[in-house]
Amino acid sequence: MTDSTATLVALSLIAGLVGLIIGLAIFLWYAAALSRVFARRGVEPWRAWVPVLNEAEILRLGGRPAWTVVYFFIPVVCVYAIVLRALAADRIGRTFGRGAGSTVLAVLLPPVWATVLASTREPAATEERAPARITEPEPEPVVDFVAVATIAEPPVAVVPPVPIAPPVPIAPPVPIASPVAAEPLDAIVLPAEPVADLPSIRTPFMDAPAGPPVPESPEPEPEPEPEPALEPAPVPEPVSVEESIDIDDDAAETIVVERPAVVSWTLVTDDGGRHPLEADVVVLGRRPAGEEPGVQYLAVPDTSRTLSKQHACLTREGDGWIVTDLQSTNGVFLDLGGVERQLAPGDSAPVSGRLLLGTVGLRIEREDRR
Repeated sequence: MTDSTATLVALSLIAGLVGLIIGLAIFLWYAAALSRVFARRGVEPWRAWVPVLNEAEILRLGGRPAWTVVYFFIPVVCVYAIVLRALAADRIGRTFGRGAGSTVLAVLLPPVWATVLASTREPAATEERAPARITEPEPEPVVDFVAVATIAEPPVAVVPPVPIAPPVPIAPPVPIASPVAAEPLDAIVLPAEPVADLPSIRTPFMDAPAGPPVPESPEPEPEPEPEPALEPAPVPEPVSVEESIDIDDDAAETIVVERPAVVSWTLVTDDGGRHPLEADVVVLGRRPAGEEPGVQYLAVPDTSRTLSKQHACLTREGDGWIVTDLQSTNGVFLDLGGVERQLAPGDSAPVSGRLLLGTVGLRIEREDRR
């Protein structure tokens, strides 16, 4: 072996050793940052330190089957595996409030991507919620469900009875004319009382005549004979109530009473499965169980196994529903116009669109029936 060959071999060994050290340092960096991301998503942190398994967990958290990690070891198909990993990383980044830039980092610089997500706070949308109560962790949380008050049906309007025909009014009596005509007060002359005889005292003035004589009043003309009084019109006999009701019942039409609409709710999964919601409080999960009265325990089909046994609770309030995270492992997400918002464990929020329980997509449909 010549000196040049020995030098080349030594340089190759040194370069390989330096590359190994750098690669090991990058792996330790990536695993440490990824373990923090897994812990914030409810996954055991030790999975980030196992090669291949950490990539399978990234695919699972992003809504992709974990077994597709084998595509990385198949020529040509590995390109499809890179696309699946990019889509999964994009979905994970959106739960942290990151956009397309973090997806590019996940493909080109995975350690930098994991570090950015590990150092990112929760999205601002989750900060506006009321702080969750601090409780001690339990293996199986016990949740008290309060049934929502049932909705009373509106009272049915009572049809008033048909009024009975009023009796014919009686004509007022005609006053009877007096046969003797009333004379004017001026024509009535009261008889003068006799005046006692007084001693005559004659004066020159009394001998004079009192004046011209007063003419006598003419005799009154005879009054015309009064007209005979009119007899009142005969009063018709009243119609009996039974006859009036029979007549009105034959002529009237049957009144149609409008019944209130019956509202039903259905939980629809992304794959088309339909599950009726039969109670005002519904517990969702992989295998929910309980004996709480007035509570429906609904098992949701889950092929990805990302649902907890008791994952979330739906509570009806009026014409809407409220979802509560029951300390689930993979969380509850609200799809708000393309932006996913995660609920903190134990928190509640009104359902206004699509739900994500782990990787299972759900929506609630309302149906009104007469």
